[in-house]
Amino acid sequence: MKLTLSGKEFTLRCDMRALANAKRESGIDIGKLDEDAVQIGTLVYYLAQSGAKHADVPFKYELDDFLGLIDMADIAAMTEALVKLLGAGTEKKSEG
Repeated sequence: MKLTLSGKEFTLRCDMRALANAKRESGIDIGKLDEDAVQIGTLVYYLAQSGAKHADVPFKYELDDFLGLIDMADIAAMTEALVKLLGAGTEKKSEG
């Protein structure tokens, strides 16, 4: 999934490396992810980092620099991307 922040395009990849790094390095547990903008931005950082590694392209951003690319207007697009990436296949069908 592609996401553009400050005119720069990033490919987000939700894989076990991204989730493990987010948990290990920043204490983010996706099972307890809330609507905290910094947590969302931080998780997107790890997804972008993993997407770059998977595509074998350089990822030159440290977390602080990456967060600096995010404008508050980007929160809705980032949240939508996370819902699509993290929610794939997790919808429960109602019984009835």
